[in-house]
Amino acid sequence: MRELDYEQLVVDIQNWVKNYLTSTGLEGVVVGLSGGIDSAVTAALCANAIGKRNVFTVGLPCNSMFQDLEDAKFVAESLGIRFSTIELSSTYDEFLRSIPQQIEKSSLSLSNIKPRLRMLTLYFIAQSLGYIVGGTGNRTEIAIGYFTKYGDIGFPCEFLH
Repeated sequence: MRELDYEQLVVDIQNWVKNYLTSTGLEGVVVGLSGGIDSAVTAALCANAIGKRNVFTVGLPCNSMFQDLEDAKFVAESLGIRFSTIELSSTYDEFLRSIPQQIEKSSLSLSNIKPRLRMLTLYFIAQSLGYIVGGTGNRTEIAIGYFTKYGDIGFPCEFLH
């Protein structure tokens, strides 16, 4: 089995991001920054590939742990990239209140609303700025089916490879 050259892999990914963005004719990338490793790596790769000024990160807490947002802010600050917070808890809560009581809310439907709400917000921001949405999923999540369709998998799938 061939040994993986991680330095070359990073260069290849960054070149791919730069070329992909160029092919879209758009100006930058929006990344939902959760405070976790996947979004931190995505943000760093994008910043190195296309320049810090062309990356906009967003913390999207939705009845989330406070520390997650603090970690996201720390990542953005460490990378020197723009960061904004959009609190989605009240939007989520209002959405659930708007569903008629005769529709029973399953645990699956409830768990998928948050990633879809976050992706909706990221696409709104990206289209407003003339950017694309940078995906933060990973191969393992796709391989085992651990993602939300039109949620965390709603971005260009090429960003996952």
